[in-house]
Amino acid sequence: MLVLGSSSVARKGLLYSIGLIPDEILSPKIDENKKKKELPLCYVKRMAIEKSMALGLVGDSYLITADTIVSMGREVLDKTNNRDLAKTHLRRLSGRRHNVYTSFCVRHQGLFRNETVITQLKMKTISDQEIDEYLTGEEWLGKAGSYSIQGRALSFFPFISGCFSNVVGLPLPKLINVLRTMGFYSRKNDCRNIY
Repeated sequence: MLVLGSSSVARKGLLYSIGLIPDEILSPKIDENKKKKELPLCYVKRMAIEKSMALGLVGDSYLITADTIVSMGREVLDKTNNRDLAKTHLRRLSGRRHNVYTSFCVRHQGLFRNETVITQLKMKTISDQEIDEYLTGEEWLGKAGSYSIQGRALSFFPFISGCFSNVVGLPLPKLINVLRTMGFYSRKNDCRNIY
């Protein structure tokens, strides 16, 4: 049984895109506040692990949890539903490089794996008008860095180094490898035949 411990529509969509259909979707309830002076890498790993530990395992289930953040140096550009803060985020990202970290955990019986993948991106210089036009839509709501790369914001990025699906919310090649090494197999979800 495959369990996705995330309410993210993007993560669910990524799994569906490669034929992995979760049997159950759960939403972990944890405190997502950063600790004082906590580095982005430490924060994203801690979030993925705490989400995993907040959910129970049933039988021989495979549980996947994850967290994705956008960082500029040591600063994390938090998810927001505030248009003014989103505009500030996009102005700061404009013309600059930043990193997207996704940390994920897979738990199965007594096995536990945590992996983190980093993708580097550079956003083109975007005008206030472009930012306002982008923010008129709602795809930025609740997204790390205030953009959704699988939507209109894809046109903002002339440079992406690393795993694209990582920026969406799950590094699929790494995840599939972890599932395989942990013995994941079912008739419905045979990740051995995905690639």
